[in-house]
Amino acid sequence: MTLLALSDPLRPDHSRGGTLVDLALLVVGSGAVLIALILWFDNAQGGLTGNGVFKSLELKPWVVDPASAPLYPSNYLFYPAYGALCRLLDLLGIFAGDPRRQLTILNAVSASLCTGVAYLLARTMTGDRMIGLLTGAFHLATSHVMFLAIVNEDIMPSYTVMFAAMALGAIWFARPSMARVATVAVLFSIGWLFEWRLMFPTLPAMLAALWFCEPRLGRRLAWIALFLACMLATASVVAVAWHGHAGAVGPFDLVWTGKAVRSVWAGFTWAKVGYLWDGIVAYLLGTGVTTFEGLPGWDIWRVATTFWLLAIAAVASSVLQRAEDHPARAVMAVFGITFLAGEIFNLYSQPQDPQMQINVMAWVTPAWALVLLAARQRWAKRGLAAMAAVTVALFAYNVWSIAPLRGLDSKWRGVIERLDQQGDPARTVFLLHDFDWTMVYASLHWGTAEPGVAGLGPAPQATPRFKWIGFTGDVLRHPDWSTERHVESLRRQIERALELGYEVMVVRLWDIPEAQLLTETGMVADAARLGALQRMLRTDFIAAPVSVDPVAGSVYRLQRTAGP
Repeated sequence: MTLLALSDPLRPDHSRGGTLVDLALLVVGSGAVLIALILWFDNAQGGLTGNGVFKSLELKPWVVDPASAPLYPSNYLFYPAYGALCRLLDLLGIFAGDPRRQLTILNAVSASLCTGVAYLLARTMTGDRMIGLLTGAFHLATSHVMFLAIVNEDIMPSYTVMFAAMALGAIWFARPSMARVATVAVLFSIGWLFEWRLMFPTLPAMLAALWFCEPRLGRRLAWIALFLACMLATASVVAVAWHGHAGAVGPFDLVWTGKAVRSVWAGFTWAKVGYLWDGIVAYLLGTGVTTFEGLPGWDIWRVATTFWLLAIAAVASSVLQRAEDHPARAVMAVFGITFLAGEIFNLYSQPQDPQMQINVMAWVTPAWALVLLAARQRWAKRGLAAMAAVTVALFAYNVWSIAPLRGLDSKWRGVIERLDQQGDPARTVFLLHDFDWTMVYASLHWGTAEPGVAGLGPAPQATPRFKWIGFTGDVLRHPDWSTERHVESLRRQIERALELGYEVMVVRLWDIPEAQLLTETGMVADAARLGALQRMLRTDFIAAPVSVDPVAGSVYRLQRTAGP
C-alpha cells in the first residue's frame, strides 16, 4: 500500500522480479562495501567501547561447545544464533577462531539485509523504485548504522529484525488483519529476544498504530490483545525450546529481565540532556568537523545536524499530511512514537550511545524516503540526482570521520607488548580507568580478570596474568556508597597491592586533566567524586615516570608518599 494515490503520475509500474533484482544487488553491494570498510578500518572495537571484547568471550562457548554454553536472558537468541554463524565462518576460514572479528562480518551482513528492508519500506510507501534504492543507500550512509555495521557491538542483528518489524507494522497496520498483526508481533518478539531493551520504545508504538488505524473500538482492543498474545506466545515457544539448557528461563522472565534498571547508568540527570542531543545528531552525522582547529566544531556539528534533521522531519510531515489517512497514521505511530518513547527511555540510561539511538532514530529512514518523494515531485530527475549526491557526500563524510580510529587493533597490540616488556605481569598490578582502552586490550591479549586485589597472593603470581585496579571500579559496582567510602576503598586496594610486593603501574590517569576525566566518566560519577579520587591518588602516593606510550599515554610507577 503506497502513500500516494494509485493514479499518481509519478508512481511507476514495478514488477516483483525487478524488486527482487534490486534487492539482491543492494544487499550484496552494501555487504561488499561494509566488509571492505572492515578490512580497511582494522578496528573491531571502533573506538566506542570494549563491549565487543567481552561479548566475544561470552560468545566463545557457543562456538566451541554450544550444548553447555550458558544462555543470557537479555540476549536470549543472540548467542545461539551468532555462535552458529561463527561456526559457519570457521568452516569458511573467515577470521577462523576469532569471534571478536567474526562479529564484524556478521554485523556487516546483518546491516546489508537491513539496507534491503529500508529499500522495501521506501518502495512500498512511495511506489518508486529509484526512491527505494536511494533510501536504502541513505540508511547505510547514516553515521550510526554504518559504524555499528563494521564493529563488533551486538546491536545490529536485533536492530535489523526490529526495523523489519517496524517497517511491516508501518505498512500493514494501516489495514490490519489477523495474519498481519500476528506476523508483526512474532517478528517484533524475535527482535527483542536478541536484545531485550528494544522492546520498550517500539511496543507502545505498535499498539498505538493498531489503535489509531482501526476506527471500531472492539476491533482496536482485539488487535491489541492479539499482538500481545502473539508476543507472549513467541516468548513461550522460545522458552520451551531452550528448556533445561544452562541459564534457561521461563517466558515471563524473558519479558522482564530487568537488565541495567538499577545499574550505575540508570537515572535521570540534567547532564544527560546534553548527551541526548549529541546522541540524536550523531545518528546522522559523524564528528569529523570537530577536528578542525580554530573552528567551534562541536557547535557547528550539533547545530547544523539539528537543522538537517528538523528539515527532514518538516518535509516528511508535509508529505504525510497530503497522504491517505490510515497509511500516514501507521507510519507516524510506529516510527514517531518509537522516537518519543525511546528518547525518554534513553534519558534514563545512556542517551549518547549509538546502540541506544540506532533503533530510536529509525524514523529518519522513512522520512528521507518522503523527502526524496517531495524532491522528485518538484524537480523530477534533477531532484533525485541532487539527493543521490547528498547521500554520497554523507557516506564519504562519515567514513572520513572515523578515519582517525583506523588501525587501532594493530596499534593496541603493540601497546600490550610494550607494557609486557616494561613490567613483569606476574609482579605488576595496573591502576586503570575502567573505560580505558588499556583495560580492554589487556583483557583481550592477557585474559580477563575482575578488578581488585581481593584474590591476590604475594608477588609473583602468574595467574591471572592481567591484574588491575579500577579507578572507578567501586563507583560502578556500588553507586550507593559515599564519596569518602569510594576514596578509602581505592586507597586500600593500592596499598594492599604494594604490601603484597607488586609494582603498581598507573596508565594515563596520573596526569589526566580533571576536565577530561569528567568527560570520560561523567555518566557514572560527578565532578566532586572524581576530584576526591584524583586528589587522594596524588596526595597519598608519588609517581615515578616509566614511559610515555604514543598510543596508551603516560605510564607511571606508584609508591607510597614518605611518612612524616
